[in-house]
Amino acid sequence: MLCVALAASLGGCGREPPLAPELQAIRCPLNRPAHARATFVNAKITFVCISKELADTPYLLRCDLESRPMICEDEGSLAFTRDAAGDLFAGYGPRGKDGSSPDALGGSRLTVHFRKGPPRTSTFDEVETDWRFLLPEAKVLLPPGFIPVKGALCDRHATVLNSGTCNLEARSASLYWHISVAVLAEKGTPISPDEYLAELKLWLGLLDKMVVDPSK
Repeated sequence: MLCVALAASLGGCGREPPLAPELQAIRCPLNRPAHARATFVNAKITFVCISKELADTPYLLRCDLESRPMICEDEGSLAFTRDAAGDLFAGYGPRGKDGSSPDALGGSRLTVHFRKGPPRTSTFDEVETDWRFLLPEAKVLLPPGFIPVKGALCDRHATVLNSGTCNLEARSASLYWHISVAVLAEKGTPISPDEYLAELKLWLGLLDKMVVDPSK
């Protein structure tokens, strides 16, 4: 699982500028205390909660370390979780011995995938249904320089995954972004537009602190 990062920039952690206070507030696993900036096309992205080894060799953050031969591309992922108490965690948050996350319900989650261009196949249709609704107000919450492409399309109720999710897609100067913001709640719980907007404001504001595109 990706801790919160997959990408790379130049220089080691020791040469990185200080993190924004919003990023400093994210709780990292003990074995992943470092951060680095990664360059994708012309965008620089700050990744937190990575190992010191990756921070010292941030070019590897663009690479699939498990592939042979190793594949390095202009794409990556980010994941963060807010628990019910309001604390932010890298990835999917702390887990119990059984793999569960008991404090997750009542919180929310950001999942981001970015790449050089749009996906080859359609991801979702901008059509309201009995179980999803459009939330156009989400577009104005995107970071400066992001141009909305699709969405946001949001679940009316929490699904069997104990979450209701808003999906939207956007472009920045260099990258194409698929952004998912999930409200974590028991299956069947109705989720209002205002609830989604509050979480979108939080997470898209955090994304703004991580992305500079173009970086020059």
